[in-house]
Amino acid sequence: MEKVYQVFVSSTFSDLEDERKKVSDTLAKAGFIPSGMELFPATSLKQLEFIKKVIDRCDYYVVIVAARYGSMDGDKSFTEKEFEYALSKGLPVLAFIHKDSGKIASEKSETDPKQIARLEAFRCRLKDSRIVYHWIDVNDLCMNVLVAVTSEVTLSPGVGWVRGDQAIDPKLLQELERLRVECSELRERISRAGDFSLTFPPDIKGPDEPFACDLIVRQLEAQPEVGAVVLDRKVIDTKIIPVIRPLRELFVSISDFILVERSEHELKSGLGRAFAAVTGIRDDRNFMYEVAPQTLRDLRYQLQALGLIESGGGKSVGGLSYICWNITDKGKQYVSYALAQRKQPI
Repeated sequence: MEKVYQVFVSSTFSDLEDERKKVSDTLAKAGFIPSGMELFPATSLKQLEFIKKVIDRCDYYVVIVAARYGSMDGDKSFTEKEFEYALSKGLPVLAFIHKDSGKIASEKSETDPKQIARLEAFRCRLKDSRIVYHWIDVNDLCMNVLVAVTSEVTLSPGVGWVRGDQAIDPKLLQELERLRVECSELRERISRAGDFSLTFPPDIKGPDEPFACDLIVRQLEAQPEVGAVVLDRKVIDTKIIPVIRPLRELFVSISDFILVERSEHELKSGLGRAFAAVTGIRDDRNFMYEVAPQTLRDLRYQLQALGLIESGGGKSVGGLSYICWNITDKGKQYVSYALAQRKQPI
């Protein structure tokens, strides 16, 4: 069932109106539901309460900061109060700070020393509590936001939205019926053949032969917490662990992950976690795992040569094209047979 994720885009108002609109347009074109202050009336306490209700319905929170602190609500700006509320609700928060605020036009910058101090304190608060992305121009900002949100969907899938008429998807029922018929035909073919076999090119290492790869393991600093929100942490050590396992084990471990099309940007960490599990490394939230770029490339070519996956391009995000993986019918067939329960000898 396809889900659509809602993203709240927060910033100061007049100075970032164009940037906020283009970010929202970019997210909408990529299939997200953007929400922002364009939906709201003039600033007031009533507005903040309305904003909170909208944030409650969102899956991700994006905050954009330039050279203004923004309109105040008591002792803090609306933007900072929105940020605090998103934290309190446990939403993934993605912060984007202008890389060189000194180059921003004076009419879009704070002049009041008190506001400048509040802005700097807010910037420091964002930098100290999570990974911060920096941007220079609006195109750079749009690309960074889309890549960050897309990556966050993979790492922390939100609740999302589905169409009411898809809550029980008729296409799913059709697909289940198609698979039932296909499964029945396959069983009949296997019973007639008396055996199951898939062929691979004889001059290429097959699935049962060892495959060498490099696993990058990054150790994170001890985990602090603020309320219900886990803060992003710095990498304190990086190691490369050589892994040699039968290609069959590696492929089976990632087969579920590539049942839908995946970009190699997503695959780096997904494969890293799968390979760590195969090698017996226990899942530890103080470590991050990903496969080395050369390993990713070698694995793609090997599995593609064996006919277990297909790779292609055509995806473009912010002008960048990605290589994508898809498991083939042969790959699905191989995994099904590898994981199927065997008859007990009589």
